[in-house]
Amino acid sequence: MSAIKTASFYPRDGALQWAWHLVLIVVLLGWPVWAGQPRFFLHLAIMVSLYACLAMSMNLVLRIGQLSLAHGALFGLGAYASAILSRDYGWSFPAAFLGAGVLTAALAVITGPIFMRIKGVHFALLTFALGEAVVLCFIEFHELFGGNNGFGQIPSLQASLPIPEGRYGVYLVTVSFALVVYFVLRALYRREWGMVADSLHQNEQLVRSGGLNVLRFRVSVFVLSALIAGWTGSLYAHYQGYISPDSFGFWTAVNAVIMNVLGGVGALAGAVIGAAILIPLPELLRDLQQYQRLIYGLTLILLLLFMPQGLAGLWRKWRGARKEAA
Repeated sequence: MSAIKTASFYPRDGALQWAWHLVLIVVLLGWPVWAGQPRFFLHLAIMVSLYACLAMSMNLVLRIGQLSLAHGALFGLGAYASAILSRDYGWSFPAAFLGAGVLTAALAVITGPIFMRIKGVHFALLTFALGEAVVLCFIEFHELFGGNNGFGQIPSLQASLPIPEGRYGVYLVTVSFALVVYFVLRALYRREWGMVADSLHQNEQLVRSGGLNVLRFRVSVFVLSALIAGWTGSLYAHYQGYISPDSFGFWTAVNAVIMNVLGGVGALAGAVIGAAILIPLPELLRDLQQYQRLIYGLTLILLLLFMPQGLAGLWRKWRGARKEAA
């Protein structure tokens, strides 16, 4: 990777940008206190934080031109691993959280060198098969995973962490994790690593000519993506207290893709924007629940036709137009 220099392409954040980031963090952490900790909106905010992390993990794979349909199962593997380690083996949440990430990353290390040699629809089909195999294990191994009856009595986050009781404490943990994921990935994207990831999607031969081991880089992206998905699943399990295979199937991965397309695959913030729009949507469409998947499908088609760069792309166009006008 040393053959590709990118520092000049990504200027450092100025004081104004850092100030906006600080304001954003303060608002995100403090608004429940100012709003009186409304239970329903805290629940929505927690779910948005969790699915934003899942969408950001998917964004990693999408940025190198691959579509992973195993992310719902990786999310579930992290959830089940953390739940089993904490409930059945007495591990504290931090230890179970780390163990869940290690397990999902290990699965990516094992499968990555095989899967990442393949591109396009064949890669998507392979990851779909992997996801279905993992979910089938959740269903068939009743003694370990609980089968279709699910897995309950998962210890709460408050049992191991010194955080406030109730949903506000969980919210502080999940939104803090989402912020860490966002800023870490943002830092990666704005360095040489990010330019290589984008270049792999646009012109892989150019990257190879720079002396990069493309397969090793792809595998590292897949492992990092799986690690984030597994950690997100751990938080999900300890928040819900009960998990079942239905929550980690094919549609979970599809929703993570839709979040990225809705917000804009080319911008990390797009994954967060997509989650912030898509997660509350079922509440708005509660009377049309039987048509939700149809509505999601039509939305995805319309976005691909009329907003291929997502909402973040519209923002970039608006900013570009303002600069030209100035």
